[in-house]
Amino acid sequence: MDTLPNFGLANTITGFATLFAGLLPLAFCYLVDRHPPRWMFVYWLIAVTGVFTITLHGFGETNPMIFERWVWAFLDTGSNIVVAWGVVLAVLADFYTKEMQHWARPTATVGMLIGVAWHFYDRMTAGGYLVSFGSWGGFKPGQSWLISFSLAATILFYLKRKSIPRKAVPLLMLVTGIFLAGLLMATARNETIVFPFLSLHALWHVTGAFGFIALWAFNDVRFRAAGPTP
Repeated sequence: MDTLPNFGLANTITGFATLFAGLLPLAFCYLVDRHPPRWMFVYWLIAVTGVFTITLHGFGETNPMIFERWVWAFLDTGSNIVVAWGVVLAVLADFYTKEMQHWARPTATVGMLIGVAWHFYDRMTAGGYLVSFGSWGGFKPGQSWLISFSLAATILFYLKRKSIPRKAVPLLMLVTGIFLAGLLMATARNETIVFPFLSLHALWHVTGAFGFIALWAFNDVRFRAAGPTP
């Protein structure tokens, strides 16, 4: 295995931040106070996608090994889509009626499967950007689907803002701001380094990881305010 280039090394090492962004909330929950199973499931999904972030950049991005690069890329963004799906299901269970969940949960699941399948086909056929920003970068179909799913989860939260304990609302806004900042960084190509040392994709990993920790904090505040864990 050849030595990774600077951007590849940065992307790989910061992938561990994503992994820890799933493992730390799980540790907090097991050591202090557990969140509902639906959110514990989300934290596990974050840890899994962290593993695939590491393998993409460590094994698949510049020195493909074991599998071709597209397989590692599929596992990375594909698992991201599954995380967004898990968040949508958790938010539906937290705030929405059984009647709405009856159709919204299957709809979200079908949407997740379509997104993963589209992403698989796009990576297997080496497709290009769906949303292009020229030489700077852009978003491929799987990434675009991920953004749409994440926006859906965000909208579901904000539609029920009045049901969220007052102390938790600023944390929801913090989570939103962190991921919006990360979205801007994610527009750049993986190898983009802004002088003198800002590896934007690696910085996105770190930003996203803090976003997931902030999501845990938001959940923790609102669940404590609501009383015993449902």
